[in-house]
Amino acid sequence: MLVGRAPGVVVVLTPAGAVAGVDVRGAPVGTRELDLLDPSALVDRVHAVVLASGGLAAVDGVVRWLERRGHGFPVGGAREVVPIVPAAAASGLVAGGDGGAACEAAVDEPVEALAVVGETAVGLVVVEAELSKAQCRRVAMSARDGFTRAGVEVPSTVFALATGVPTGAALNDLCTRAADALERAARGA
Repeated sequence: MLVGRAPGVVVVLTPAGAVAGVDVRGAPVGTRELDLLDPSALVDRVHAVVLASGGLAAVDGVVRWLERRGHGFPVGGAREVVPIVPAAAASGLVAGGDGGAACEAAVDEPVEALAVVGETAVGLVVVEAELSKAQCRRVAMSARDGFTRAGVEVPSTVFALATGVPTGAALNDLCTRAADALERAARGA
């Protein structure tokens, strides 16, 4: 996975696609494409996840960046794709961020968790495992406990991404590690 940062935006790129899930608690201020993460949705992989501050304008740059490189859900002709980029924004922070610039700056970086905290919070955990969308959602739900442990008591949206590497780790263990990782990220946010 590649992680790109620009002021006001963090992008986790998974150009080949990764399974993801999401948990939303409270009223999120800004989200995009969360319905596609439902286990019943046709789309089974995402190509990036965006955590933003203040707004979602940065997502358009991420979508364009992926589309120009041919990464996305195949539609229409042989070379047409629609990048699947779920996103959430934390409110109460300065809006901003150039998603395309964040993608250009992306580096291969091991990441366990990321958090953006304002009047609402957004987080992401990455688990080394091969999981379904339903299992990713369960990991995201458990990871949300990390916000609580860190004293973040605002509405939140938490994503979980699975690397697709079969490790044999038990789902309960992954959930515990995800909550620990998000707690550390939230304390540092």
